[in-house]
Parts: sequence; C-alpha cells; structure tokens
Amino acid sequence: MVTPCFAITGGCGYIGLRLARHLLEINYSNTVILLDIHPPPSNDEQQFNSNISRLTYRHCDLRSHKSVFEALSNVTCVFHLASYGMSGREMLDRSMIYDVNVIGTENIINACIKHGINKIIYCSTYNAVYTGNKELLGVTEDECAYPSQESYYDNYSRTKSLAEQIILKASSSTLHTAAIRPAAIYGDGELRHLPRILNLVNQGLAFFAVGQENILCDWVYADNLVSALILAEKSLPKYSGEAYFISDDYPVNNFQFLSQLTKGLGYENCFAFYIPTIIMFYLGYIIEIIHNLVAKRIYNFAPFLTRSEVLKVGVTHYANITKAKTLLGYRVKVSPDEAMQRCIKWYDEHGYRKKTNEKHLTYIWLLIASLIIFWIFVLLF
Repeated sequence: MVTPCFAITGGCGYIGLRLARHLLEINYSNTVILLDIHPPPSNDEQQFNSNISRLTYRHCDLRSHKSVFEALSNVTCVFHLASYGMSGREMLDRSMIYDVNVIGTENIINACIKHGINKIIYCSTYNAVYTGNKELLGVTEDECAYPSQESYYDNYSRTKSLAEQIILKASSSTLHTAAIRPAAIYGDGELRHLPRILNLVNQGLAFFAVGQENILCDWVYADNLVSALILAEKSLPKYSGEAYFISDDYPVNNFQFLSQLTKGLGYENCFAFYIPTIIMFYLGYIIEIIHNLVAKRIYNFAPFLTRSEVLKVGVTHYANITKAKTLLGYRVKVSPDEAMQRCIKWYDEHGYRKKTNEKHLTYIWLLIASLIIFWIFVLLF
C-alpha cells in the first residue's frame, strides 16, 4: 500500500498550514509537503509539535514548469491552494496574476500527469462564477455558468475562473480532480484580510458601510473550509470533475458580520451608515485610474478599494451548498457564533483591541469622505 503523501501549493499560507496540520492529525501515516516560494516562519512550524517529522518544505515557483515538476516528485495527491492577486496592490498586477493562477495551474496538471499523481483538489472561489453584475440568491452549481471573460472587473477572479475550468476539464480516468469554491474566508490567526480591516477601523476609516442592510453574502470559517478540502480528496475518484460551493451556510450582511468582531474588540462606532454601492463603485474606479497613472512612474501605492472589492460586499451573492452536503458529506463543524468568538479572542490576544479614543480621526475622515462622495455624485448625476 502506498503511503499517502500530500503536497500543498501555497502550503505556507494561512489555509495551507491549517490543512497540513489536519492532514497530519487525522492519519499518522500521512506525510505532507509544503510547496511555496518562501519557507514557513519558525513559529509556524512549532504548531506541528510531534508531527514535524512528517512535514517537509520544498521551494516551488508555480510559474516554472521545472520548479513544479521537481517539487512534485514522490507525491500521491496535490491540494492546489496557491494564487496571486486577491487584494491590495497585487490586484492590479495583470501579468503576475495570470502567470501564477493560470500558467501555474497548467504546470501543476502537467507535472501530475508526468509523475502519475492521480488526484488534484483545487481551492477556487465564489468569484469564479460571480462578477457582481447581478445578484446570486441561493444558487446551486448547476445554475452558475462561467461568465464571459470581459464580465469580470478584476484579473484575480477572471484567472481563478480560467484555472478552475482547466482543473475540471483535466479530469480523466487517470487524473481525478475537484474544485472547492469557498466563500469569503475568515478565522483566528488570519493575517491578511481581517487585520487589514481592523487597521482601517483603528485609523477611523470604517465609519461607513457599502450598499444596504439587506445585502447578504456568505462567509466560511477556516476549519470548515479545511474539512471540505479533505472531504473532496476522499470523494475522488467517485465524483471527479465536480465543483462545490462551500460556506458556513449562514448568509449575512458583511458589515453586520464584521461588526461582531469590531464590537468584540472595543470599537463601537463602525459601519454607522450605508453609502450606495454605485457611488463606491465609481470611487473604486477613480482610485484604479489614479493607480494606473502613478504606480509605474511615481509610487505603487496599495489602493484603498477597487471596483471588484466594492461589488463583493455591495451586491447580494450567496449559494446553496446542498451539493457539498450530499456528495461530500460536508457539514458546518464550527458554527458562525463559535468561530467569531475564536476570532475575537485571538485578535484580542494579539494586540488588535482598541487602546485609545480615536473619535477625532473618525470625524476628519468623515469630512474627507463626504466631500469625495459629494463630487462623485455631482459628476454622475
């Protein structure tokens, strides 16, 4: 019997390390290889304790077929989590996004075929089939065709859609594939998105919300996503070539959801009123134009927001996860309430609790934002 050896691209990222730990804990014969362009920090390795002997790191640049081929030697299954361009200034680096997300996925498939690896589980996204041009109300996978490439407002979503299609089309009698489409990911220890929001809160920039109170979206807690990824691996080869929406099965207004975290950390005046999605959409468009003009010649700043980010929070989109429950046996292991309490506890312990009174910052930014919104309104109407 072949000893299971799981390779995780993007293995040193938040979900990658969490998945690795679960794989090592559920079966003591499993070995895991973290594939990434940077090794994990030593403090991340410490979380594996006695399992560290079954965990190794290999450098892997997805853009290089040679690098990918060498990194996947002696592997039995690949969890393809790595991607580029989800947020910040990375969102506007078109060539890097395509090379990592599309070319990288093709390199993974080709290397798996050459090595005889017969399983790939791809971590996709709701954005593979969601553009923000229309609402998605409890949709199933069968109800969501892939949008045309010109429908997307960001290169990340466009390339994730392409990569998902490549993965599913690669399914064959010798290569079994599945795609997990997670909703917005959150969790204790996440260091990319929630800290960005909390930093805006601390600077007094989170006094408004986008859209309306009745706009609903899905979220998924990190451990629930990891559970879905592991179940997808177990479903192969029986359900090869399938895609699955994954969430906490609890659609919620984004800003009401985030308010639980901010209030739990001592911030009481966040998201006090809503600005229409259309106004914020054009504000994001103006910021993107400014970035394109100055990034290469003056300063490559991180955009405060982009059109796609506005549409992700300002238009209702949530999915029906019956397919994942039926075919994968997926269940929400950690409830949204428990998950949020874990988040509040972790971010509190790591210095994100409000320390001083920043009301003066809120008033200043409120004045600036009001002037900007006023002029956008004048230009539009």
